[in-house]
Amino acid sequence: MPKVTVLLTSYNHGNYIRNSIDSILNQTFKDFELYIIDDCSTDHSWDIIQEYKDDRIIAIRHEKNEGGCTTRALYSSFKGKYFAMAHCDDVWELDKLEKQVEYLENHPETGACFTNVQVIDDEGNDFDQENHPYSKVFLNENMNRFEWLNHFFYKGNRLCHPSSLIRMDVQMNDDLFAAGLGALPDFYRWVKLCLKHEIYVHPDKLTKFRIHADESNTSGQTPTNRIRVHNEFYQIAKLYGRIQNQSEFLQVFPEASEYVVNGKMNVDYALAQIMLNRTNIKGFHFYAMNKLMELVRNEETKDELIDLYGFTKRDVCAISGKLDVFHVVDDNEYLTSSLYYTNNEGFSESNKIGKTITMMNNHFKVSFDLDHKKVSQLRFDPTEGKYISLKNLFITIDGKKINDYVVLRHYEIDEDWYDIYSLDPTIWIDLKESKEVCEVTIEADIKYIEQVKLLDYENKVSELRRKNVDDLSVKQLLGIIKRRAKR
Repeated sequence: MPKVTVLLTSYNHGNYIRNSIDSILNQTFKDFELYIIDDCSTDHSWDIIQEYKDDRIIAIRHEKNEGGCTTRALYSSFKGKYFAMAHCDDVWELDKLEKQVEYLENHPETGACFTNVQVIDDEGNDFDQENHPYSKVFLNENMNRFEWLNHFFYKGNRLCHPSSLIRMDVQMNDDLFAAGLGALPDFYRWVKLCLKHEIYVHPDKLTKFRIHADESNTSGQTPTNRIRVHNEFYQIAKLYGRIQNQSEFLQVFPEASEYVVNGKMNVDYALAQIMLNRTNIKGFHFYAMNKLMELVRNEETKDELIDLYGFTKRDVCAISGKLDVFHVVDDNEYLTSSLYYTNNEGFSESNKIGKTITMMNNHFKVSFDLDHKKVSQLRFDPTEGKYISLKNLFITIDGKKINDYVVLRHYEIDEDWYDIYSLDPTIWIDLKESKEVCEVTIEADIKYIEQVKLLDYENKVSELRRKNVDDLSVKQLLGIIKRRAKR
């Protein structure tokens, strides 16, 4: 009986599959069987696979493309004590299996062993694009399973699938299968794995993971995958919902201690609040909203939520009215606004309150709770990344109207509208003296600047620059434009 079963998946990577097969067959650890499953490749992959005559190979070709081969029925035929996944475009160092088997043999408490990873490009060269998502995604750190679950929750998958060696009984007994998932199947497995088992990442770079320039990796950053990711995060959320023991939950989420009241906590409520308030993942938000609805409908838990947190069905209704998980409101109706506050110390990100607000009939109103902070100046950014016009700006601080404000960015006034020619529109409010502030409310009529007006503005500035006035700031240029327009 072989100690390891290796599954090599093949689909249309004929230019790479020979290197992948050779890197497995030439392992220093020899006691394995190698399943090669070709998912109806349309290139020469299957021809290459058939050239190999090694007795350890079991080669299977699908008659039609099935989009994967990780089914329980297939795995039930595997004979190994351990299971390793390999991809037809990736490569193993020759001592990979030897080092991983040795570790798992000596650490029976560990469910799976991964390795550090060298990312390579299409030609097999070390990947050197520092800004690419994969350039620093894989970790070689080691944490306990609770820390891994926290890390997964906030930062996503950091483990490389073709680097894994998993105990076969863990794979089967814990049902580490992810049928129906196309973007996050590996991530789903690792979260499920860490719900019960410790894992280990070998520090040596024993796996070479190939990044394709055309983003053809299964998890490439294509529009389809970006949509799919948010949908599949709902399945990840359900896995976290399985953590019901309060002590274990607090080990995964130490930050949830704020939801412990007199030693008691509703774990489902705490998880929902963390998902809503500490992540921007729509799949998490959808799960959290539905879980809160379940809790307030249940006779037992609804009373517990009231007793512990003062949380009622009205609160759920408020959340469901704000949480646009189905993208009902168009992106152009949202404003990403911010209020910066300072007490004669300068503005900074640490003294900022950000909010996403919705326009209603070309009008917005937003309130910021400053909780009695000492403030001398405020800076309000209505949104970012959009050219806007404002009119009827109305600002109150603790109920008192404020008339002393300045539009800082470059603007022109057109029939009482402030046309702000900046992707970072800013309103500055000087309180003249330091005072304690509780609430700031700002509202205004708003519209987006028409494309023709933007082009006209750009043409004016370009024309002035062409006439050798490049030493002037844009604000000065606008002053010239205004004066010439009056002639």
